[in-house]
Amino acid sequence: MPWHPTFCHRFVGYVEEEACHTYTTIIHEIETAPERRDLSEWRTQLAPKIARGGYWNLGEGGTVLEMMYAIRADEAEHRDVNHVCSGLAPDQPNPLYNPEEKCDPVLKKYVENMLERGRD
Repeated sequence: MPWHPTFCHRFVGYVEEEACHTYTTIIHEIETAPERRDLSEWRTQLAPKIARGGYWNLGEGGTVLEMMYAIRADEAEHRDVNHVCSGLAPDQPNPLYNPEEKCDPVLKKYVENMLERGRD
């Protein structure tokens, strides 16, 4: 039995809501951790290089705490997109889709390949 897109988008929206709650809890624990505790170090500890560089663009001084804020914001966007999409009629265009927005070339090639495979 195929899953209905409305159900899938709504379900993922709720999963993303839980992720937002989880990251909010993590952020609170980092911010309120007593000094000299492991979690308190994340307020100033550098985030992994990938987070400071291309992925989250935190800059060279980006901390683990700042990375948690960035991840929570990303999860919130996923939550909002999925809840919006769950309310669309089958023939209704996605109001969040922007064809003018530049797509990552690797992702674009992957999607093109997947679409070609689907035509076979």
